[in-house]
Amino acid sequence: MDAAPPNPEPASPSALPVELLDALSTLGHTRSYPKGTIVVTEGEPALSMYLIHEGALRVFVSDEDGKEVELNTMGPGEYFGELMLGSQVRTATVQTTSKARLTMITRAEFEQALSARPGLAFHVIQHLIDRVRQLSRNVQGLVSMDVYGRVARLFSELARDEDGLRVVPGPLSQQKIADRVGASRSMINRILQDLAAGGYIEASRERIVLRKPLPKRW
Repeated sequence: MDAAPPNPEPASPSALPVELLDALSTLGHTRSYPKGTIVVTEGEPALSMYLIHEGALRVFVSDEDGKEVELNTMGPGEYFGELMLGSQVRTATVQTTSKARLTMITRAEFEQALSARPGLAFHVIQHLIDRVRQLSRNVQGLVSMDVYGRVARLFSELARDEDGLRVVPGPLSQQKIADRVGASRSMINRILQDLAAGGYIEASRERIVLRKPLPKRW
């Protein structure tokens, strides 16, 4: 088994504590995945879960016409595939958006770890609650908000402080934004152009700087 590299501090509230990540890593097989790799596919048998040590991944679903809607993005310290505990098939597709290093753990190994570590079981339960809450917000937003409202909310959720600026980190292409909010790329292009012209944002592929509070309506 490949040795996992030293782990940084968890990158998000949904990330596993370092000690739990290290303990789980010893149960599975760790390997590297190139950028663009489909790790799991919606509809396939759910037989394992994955820990993320390095890299970035996106979670999405597709309709019969191949149109994708991005549900979430993930990074180091997080994990996916734990729904195998209650579902026989994958509910979404997960793809690497950069080179990634992951540990695959089988259902039997994960169930054994849950039994032996109450702290892990609690974390997984809280993680699932947070995911349901986030999905509920996303669905509610798709129903009740116009496209601009969804874009403004997405920027608010992703923004962080960097050197005194409010920044939405990238890479975040117009198509990626469109996938996240369930809109067309042309509509996102119009919204970003208008916001930039009004001095609200400064957009590049690497990041979007929020120069001042976004308007309530577009």
